[in-house]
Amino acid sequence: MKKGKIIEEPRPYNISNEETEASVFLQKLIDSIPIPIFYKDIRGVYLGGNQAFGDFLGRKMEDVVGRTVHDIAPKDLAERYERADQELFRTGGVQTYESPVMHADGTTHYVIFCKATFLNQDGILGGLIGSLFDITDRKEVEERLRGSEAKYRRIFENIQDIYYEAGLDGAVLEISPSIEKYVPFKREDLIGRSVYDFYADKKRRTDFLQEIKEKGYVRDFEIQLRDRQDALFTCSITAAILPGEGERPPRIVGSMRNISERKRAEETLMQTEEELSIKSRNLEEVNTALKVLLKQREDDRKKMEEDVLANVKITILPHIEKLKKGPLTEYQRACLGILEEQTKKIISPFLNRISQTCFDLTPQEIRVADFVKNGNTTKEIADILGISIKTVDYHRDNIRRKLGIKNHHTNLRSFLLKLS
Repeated sequence: MKKGKIIEEPRPYNISNEETEASVFLQKLIDSIPIPIFYKDIRGVYLGGNQAFGDFLGRKMEDVVGRTVHDIAPKDLAERYERADQELFRTGGVQTYESPVMHADGTTHYVIFCKATFLNQDGILGGLIGSLFDITDRKEVEERLRGSEAKYRRIFENIQDIYYEAGLDGAVLEISPSIEKYVPFKREDLIGRSVYDFYADKKRRTDFLQEIKEKGYVRDFEIQLRDRQDALFTCSITAAILPGEGERPPRIVGSMRNISERKRAEETLMQTEEELSIKSRNLEEVNTALKVLLKQREDDRKKMEEDVLANVKITILPHIEKLKKGPLTEYQRACLGILEEQTKKIISPFLNRISQTCFDLTPQEIRVADFVKNGNTTKEIADILGISIKTVDYHRDNIRRKLGIKNHHTNLRSFLLKLS
């Protein structure tokens, strides 16, 4: 005990056998109690305690008895304990307070001290008796809760979405400060008001309540609210009903997200897709029209080529054949041959695109001509078509006649290859 702190020296007295037995019994009694218990005299000297107290300090009780808090605790804690003891001696009664306690291994525990004064056999203040309750675990939990609460509070105050809690009647119980970005009210002014007052379409309130009561939750439920300028903005709500606990009734807990920009982007995208769809349909129509025109052009070209070939075959080549049979000079015959050859050269580009029917070939003659062009022999053609060799020769002769090369030293296959 520091100098000047002793209130009164204890009066010595003789201890009888009965008192000794009572003291032994009392020590056994307090040792059986699992709660750490200690007692001191008015000087602050430890007179004793139970085993639980020694274990809690990490010391043997014989190392504690006869010492003060200044001997077993750090200076700052010892001074705190001493001030509390002096206050108790002045006021009497019972004293309760929280304080850290240093273990012998250096670790710190948090406890609740509960102390009371006692009188000696002469009725004079003899000291105090106290107990302590370890609340270290509780303090750690409280610290974690405070940390979680602080984290939650930071999120709550800075969240961009609107977090809210409301009764089933819509009365706002809690709402995040982010609501102030959209409505001309302070967050505190909204507590108690109905969240449905801000719905632009009152029917959506009915839809919302029906869905959340049926499912117990809603996901991406879209509503329109009115902002500070009384303009509409679209929100997406995700919320659930939390059941009541004790006297607290059920409530709706959820968040609202402003999705106006997303909705505008979706509308722009839909409009763009519609415009592209219209353009695509127009292109398809133009493409169809072009196909019709191209087909008509192709038909006209084929018709022109067929007309040219038909005219050459009917009006020119027959006369050339007649002239060749008449009396001609060598010079005339040479000129006539050149004329016939050049005429065939002129019409030869058309022949590979025109049906062989322009030469009045029958279907069977067309098949025979195709095999000849591919290099098949007369016997092979007869075997493939199931006809006689004589019939194949007959068709080959007709083909040469219709192509205008009969009685000419022209190879039929070579001529057909030139045409193709």
